[in-house]
Amino acid sequence: MGKKLHTASGRRFILLSLVMWCVTILFLAPFYVLIIYAFKPREATMLKNPLAFPDTLYLQNFVEAVQKSDFLRAFTNSTVSTVCGVIVLVLICSMAAYIVVRRGNNRFYGIWQYIFLASVMLPFQTIMFPLYKNLMNLHLLNSRPAYVLVSVGFQMGFDIFLYCGFIKTVPVELEEAAAIDGCSRMGIFWRIVFPLLKPVTMTVVVLSALGIWNDYQIALVVVSKEAVRTLPVAQQSFIGQQISYLNLASAACLLSIIPMFFLFLFIQKFIVQGVTAGAVKG
Repeated sequence: MGKKLHTASGRRFILLSLVMWCVTILFLAPFYVLIIYAFKPREATMLKNPLAFPDTLYLQNFVEAVQKSDFLRAFTNSTVSTVCGVIVLVLICSMAAYIVVRRGNNRFYGIWQYIFLASVMLPFQTIMFPLYKNLMNLHLLNSRPAYVLVSVGFQMGFDIFLYCGFIKTVPVELEEAAAIDGCSRMGIFWRIVFPLLKPVTMTVVVLSALGIWNDYQIALVVVSKEAVRTLPVAQQSFIGQQISYLNLASAACLLSIIPMFFLFLFIQKFIVQGVTAGAVKG
């Protein structure tokens, strides 16, 4: 009996290992293709075996990618939009979540938490055309503030959801003690509550930065003009109907990954803690 269980357990372990290896390969394969194409000349990407590792590292791709796609301007646009969007999201979402949680007994405030959560399920395609028309009527197309505003709107629901879950774990007694000492509501939030939200704030920073930095659909609709376009839209210039430069597109994409990679490494220890507390507790 024990031998059969041992055999069944071993087979289950082998099966799960195979599944995990397949999933790992599935996720890592695009990165492998991206890296080898970034270091190959264009001719090598059209050979019979385009997935072979390059014999020599062709670094000229990175130089051409920066020059031909106006990479530095797009990088600046993405950086400014991401930084502004993250700051606005942290300020607005933390305060909104605080009010919703602390006044959750009020039906008016309580229902807003579900409204914010429902907005997460709204795909961009459903409002893409009305949004484009409204921005055009307001003369806000190809405007960086408009892009930041729209991006914040689509990120806001999920960020408030995370903040709500975390704020529920903050003891109310701390706020009551501060109120007895004469601290105002804003003072209680910024001096007592907000410093305790560091884990979930770091999570919001990473997820929001990734969402805005990697966004393509909103950027394509709102800021498609060359002077204000972001990195994902600028990289599209390497892909055409008649001819494509996959090597240059891969090099530009690899360069655009670097800032978010280091941001993730810098505050990764807060991500699991923030997501777990924000999504489970309360």
